Amino acid sequence: MNDTGQGTLRDYLRVLRSSRGLIVALTLAAAGLAAGLSLSQETKYVASARVSFQEENRSNAAAGLAAVQTQTAAQLAAEGAATMLSNDVLERARQQLRSRETVAELRGMLTTNVETSSTLVTVQAEAGDKEFAAALANEVANGAVTVQKNDVRVRFARTAERVERQYRELRRSNPSGANQQNPSGSNQQNPSGSNRDFALSGLLDRIATLRTLSTSSTPARLAEAASVPGSPASPKPLRGTVFGGLIGLLLGCGLAFVRDTLDRRLRDSHEIQHELDLPVVGSVRLEALGNVAYVANGLGPMTEQDVESFRIMRTNLEFLDVDHPMGSILVTSPLPEEGKSTIAASLAAANAAAGKRTLLVECDLRRPVFSDRISVRSSPGLSDYLSGKAGPEDIVQVITLSGAVSDREAANGASAVPSAAGQLAVIAAGSQSLRPAELLGSQRFRSFLEDVTKAYDTVVIDTPPLLSVADTLEMVPLVDGVLICIRADQTTRDQARAVKTALERLPSRTTALVVTGLKPGRESDYGYYSYAYTSER
Repeated sequence: MNDTGQGTLRDYLRVLRSSRGLIVALTLAAAGLAAGLSLSQETKYVASARVSFQEENRSNAAAGLAAVQTQTAAQLAAEGAATMLSNDVLERARQQLRSRETVAELRGMLTTNVETSSTLVTVQAEAGDKEFAAALANEVANGAVTVQKNDVRVRFARTAERVERQYRELRRSNPSGANQQNPSGSNQQNPSGSNRDFALSGLLDRIATLRTLSTSSTPARLAEAASVPGSPASPKPLRGTVFGGLIGLLLGCGLAFVRDTLDRRLRDSHEIQHELDLPVVGSVRLEALGNVAYVANGLGPMTEQDVESFRIMRTNLEFLDVDHPMGSILVTSPLPEEGKSTIAASLAAANAAAGKRTLLVECDLRRPVFSDRISVRSSPGLSDYLSGKAGPEDIVQVITLSGAVSDREAANGASAVPSAAGQLAVIAAGSQSLRPAELLGSQRFRSFLEDVTKAYDTVVIDTPPLLSVADTLEMVPLVDGVLICIRADQTTRDQARAVKTALERLPSRTTALVVTGLKPGRESDYGYYSYAYTSER
C-alpha cells in the first residue's frame, strides 16, 4: 500500500497473498498451542442448582406482626447468595458429603449467580468428579434452604414466647375482672373487662399463628436440583483449537500489514507507477532476467512468453510519443541487479527482429556483461574508440538473431533455430578504463552518439545505475528517451523517489518504466494479453 495508507481491495489482497506463509504458520501454531493447552488442563465438571428465596413480610403480616420494609427481588437474591457461601452451609455440606476438603476449598469450587429480575439464585459447583460436583451443588442448595428455614422459624418461635409472656402478664393483672359490678350497684358487665378479654383472645390467636409459622414457614425452597453433567465443562479441545486458530489468523494478518507498512520495497506495477508517476511500457518475468531475446547463449533460448513481453514493450515505446519518435533510448535503473542489461539487449533485439536497423551500445564501462550474454568480443569496444585506440569499423559487431521457442519445447531441451529474425549491431564496453566518467562525458562521445543516431533507426544504450555513479546523468541530455527498470520486491520507495528527483533536475526527456523480476502469481501485473504463466495456471 502507498504511504497515504489508502489502499484498494487489490492492495489488501496482495498483502495477504504475499504473507500467506506467515499467516498460515501463525494460524497453525496458535491452533496447535491452544489444542495442547486444552489437552493438558485438568478435566472439570460443572453442576448447577437453583434456590428461590421468599419475603418474610408475608409471614409477619399473617402472624399479625409489624411488617418490615419490603425488600426488592435483587436484595433477597443477594442475601440468599451470601447464605449459600456462608460457613454454616459449607460446613454442613462438607459433613454430609464426608469430604476431605476444607470449607475454604469448597468455597473455591462454588460460584453463585443472582438473577436480579427474580428471587432465584443459581449455585454452580466445579469439580474433577462429576458426581461430586452434582452432590456438592445440591448439598449447598439444600443447606441454604435449611439454614434460612431454621433461622426464620427460630425467630417466629421466639416471637411466640414473647407474646405468651404478654398474655400471662395481662391475665394475672386482673383475673376476676370479667364480671365486676359497676359503680351504680347493678350487675352489669364492666366495659374494661370486655376489652381485656378481647385483648387476651387476640393474643391467643397470634400465639397460635406464630407457633404454626415456627414449624411450617418456608422462606426458601429448592427450585431446581443439580443433575450429574454428561460432559466436562473444560477443557474443550475443539473449541480451544478453533479459538486459537482464529487468534493466530488475526495475528498473522495484523503482522502482515505491519510488515508491509514497514517494508519500503515496491511490490507491483500499480505501486511503481503510482510512486514515479510515469507510464509503464512493459513487465518482465523473473525467469527472463540474465537472458537475451532472440540470442542463443549458454542460458538457452528465451521462451516465446518472455519474447512476447519485449515485442509489447517495443510497440508501447513506439506509441509513447508518436509525434517525436525516439531514435536513441537510454536504459538504466536505480541500482544494480534490476535487469537493465536484460531489458536493453532484449529490446534492441526485438527492434532488430521487427526489421529496424538497431544498434545496441554498452555504456556500462564499469560492469560490462554483453560479452558473456550475447557472445560478442569484449574489446575493442566503446572505451577503445573513445580513447582513440580503435575506429568505428573495429568496434561494431553484428550478430544473427535466432527464433524463440515455446515453454514446452524449452522444457524438452529444444534449441532455437536461426531464422530470418534479423541482425543486431552491437558495440561492447571495450577494454577496462580507469576514467569511465570522463570518457562518457567527453565531446568525442557526444559526436559518437550523434553519428550512430543518424546511421541507425534505433540506438539502445545500456548505462550504469542512475544512483550509483554520475555516468548516466551525463548521458541523459544526449538521448531522446529514458527507460527506467524497476525491480519488483527489490527497489524501494526511497530509491524510486531519488531517481525521480534526479531526472527532474535534468532536461525533460520522454521517460517510461519497465517492471522487472515479476514472480509467478503476479498475472495482474500484465497490462496486456500474453502467454506468460499460461502453463502454470
